[in-house]
Amino acid sequence: MSEEVDYSGIDFVNDAERTYFEEARLGISFMTFLRSDVGRFMHGRAKLDLEETKTDILVLSSSDPAFLAEFERLQQKAWCAEHFMQWCSEAIVNGKNAEQQLEVIRE
Repeated sequence: MSEEVDYSGIDFVNDAERTYFEEARLGISFMTFLRSDVGRFMHGRAKLDLEETKTDILVLSSSDPAFLAEFERLQQKAWCAEHFMQWCSEAIVNGKNAEQQLEVIRE
């Protein structure tokens, strides 16, 4: 569900400034989320899942008939955890970069 935001009260210099503003706002939203109880839980759970997956992969036995299926399941679990953390990080970094671009535009 996307929340529509009214920016009519802001006099943007151009479309690029509006885009940077939206990216900066999104980055701030992600930082706020990661500081919340739910965000800390989700990030902590992703880190825990990633560490558990690494350990579980190391103890897999390739002679086990279910090896491939279990390896793929663990790979998927690690992928989900890594990407959740990566997406959060990217949103924050992009937001900070957008804030810097806004400063340049407004100088």
